[in-house]
Amino acid sequence: MSNQPPYLPTDMGITNTVLLLSNNVSSGPYAWQLPQCSISSNPYGGATGTYGLFNCIAIQNGAISAVVWFYLPPGGQGILLGIIGVQYPSTFFASASPLLYVGTNGSLYSADWKGSGWNVSTPNALTPGWHMAVYEEWAASTSGPYYLALYLDGYFVTQSSSTSLPQLFGLNGPFPYNDIGTAEVGGGYPGTPYSGTSNYGWWFFNGNIAYVALYNRVLTTSDVLAIYQGIRITSGLVAEYIGNNYNVSTGVWYDSSGNNYNASTVVAGQYPPRGCTLWPADTLSTWPNSTWLTWPQC
Repeated sequence: MSNQPPYLPTDMGITNTVLLLSNNVSSGPYAWQLPQCSISSNPYGGATGTYGLFNCIAIQNGAISAVVWFYLPPGGQGILLGIIGVQYPSTFFASASPLLYVGTNGSLYSADWKGSGWNVSTPNALTPGWHMAVYEEWAASTSGPYYLALYLDGYFVTQSSSTSLPQLFGLNGPFPYNDIGTAEVGGGYPGTPYSGTSNYGWWFFNGNIAYVALYNRVLTTSDVLAIYQGIRITSGLVAEYIGNNYNVSTGVWYDSSGNNYNASTVVAGQYPPRGCTLWPADTLSTWPNSTWLTWPQC
């Protein structure tokens, strides 16, 4: 894919905004926490209690699909979507899963934990530039099997199945904290800073995120391609976050689906700046070679 801005759904009227994340300690780190729900009965046999929105969607509907438009800078890496038992800046290692991440090797991963690491990935490293990833995870029945799938730039990459309960459905849960842009990660996941070790830590995505949409069903291949081509798919849409609806003064990312699932800043007092790029890219003569610090403010 070339370094072009995303074909964000045109019927939403999105014109120019990109949300920014950074793992630069002098200006960040930045990430967003999703709202929560209470699971009093888990049909999959996993834990009950307070969960974040990713878990809530999956447990209540048997499936989740997440669409993420992101800009990957040279050397870009980190977690795009994750579930955690504790919230940053806790240094206590709790069960966690990086549901969608770009590895230190540049590959894109969909992942979960089912008693051991479970993941699928692109065979090659992503090129720097704009990409659209789709993470999907679902259960065939309340007793499994469970499935994990990955799409990149409108096309299906691969999927995997498991008969073991994954953390998304409540293994080792509950997971009160579901984040966009970070999670804790340990040595059981390939392509992370801790792969193959007994160490763990927070891993923030160091690129830009422009759009996140969450669905309570498995998106079809035609759905994914349509979204990539700029068509807004609303069937099963639970929450939707676009750059235009981020309030830089409060650190709140407002849900544009109408369901009021607003996301809030993860790091207290750290409200990410909101830089812009315009569609199309040639309206910014220095884009994409410039850094977000030089992009116009919205």
